[in-house]
Amino acid sequence: APAPTIHEFTADGPIDLNIQNLRGDITVRAEHTTAVAVTLTPRGRAAQELVERMSVRFGNGRLTVDAPAAEAGHISGGFEDFIRGFADGRAGSSWSDRLADSVRNLVRGAEGLASELSLEVVVPAGSRAVVSAGIGDVRVSGTLARLEVKSGTGDVRIERSAEDSTRLTTGTGDITADGAATGDLRVHTGTGDVTLQRTDGEVEVSTGVGDIAVAAARSRRLSARTGLGDIEVRVAAGTATRLDLATGFGDRDVQLTPTDGAGGAERTLEIEAK
Repeated sequence: APAPTIHEFTADGPIDLNIQNLRGDITVRAEHTTAVAVTLTPRGRAAQELVERMSVRFGNGRLTVDAPAAEAGHISGGFEDFIRGFADGRAGSSWSDRLADSVRNLVRGAEGLASELSLEVVVPAGSRAVVSAGIGDVRVSGTLARLEVKSGTGDVRIERSAEDSTRLTTGTGDITADGAATGDLRVHTGTGDVTLQRTDGEVEVSTGVGDIAVAAARSRRLSARTGLGDIEVRVAAGTATRLDLATGFGDRDVQLTPTDGAGGAERTLEIEAK
């Protein structure tokens, strides 16, 4: 197998990271270090040629990893096929059958592309990161000041939300936040499930088709919307909660104790689930 290509730099402090047009799995790690490292691991001849055409630049506190624009065009063609297949579909097939067929076709094509290359980036803690991936999974760990992830198809998993704001978007794939979401968090997937461990800030979550689960909602505001799927929110003990629930098709099940006000609650939370 081709050897990994490694780029190493030294930073004075937190940096701005920008990853664009990549197809393949991406890992971003924010660590207590001044070292900046970019490791590109190809898994085949075509991927090795792609690595050689990629641009890795660092200067003035900014790291940019950019795949050739032609690669992004190649990726976008797959999504055009996805939309076209969903609109056409089999004669007489239902909406859900057409959606399932289109997703299967897209994922089949994506798996071959995403498996060709993996990217791992290490940046100083407190950095700001923007990640735009056409096809592939994205993993983020460590403490960042701001984080924005956009993926065409692939799962997104973060260890914790960024301190200031976090934006996570994928067209097809699951989104998971393992740690506490204390800042401003916006999450959207077209088709996929969303799982949040703990929310303690302003949180908006939406999925076109998929389930939403929050293990511990604590304070401020949580907005959760799904076009087709279940929403389950567990409220942390000691939290006074105001509910706004609506469903076009399905049941509502509330297992909280009704009260006339917040009383002596430790914190307050507003939940909108639709």
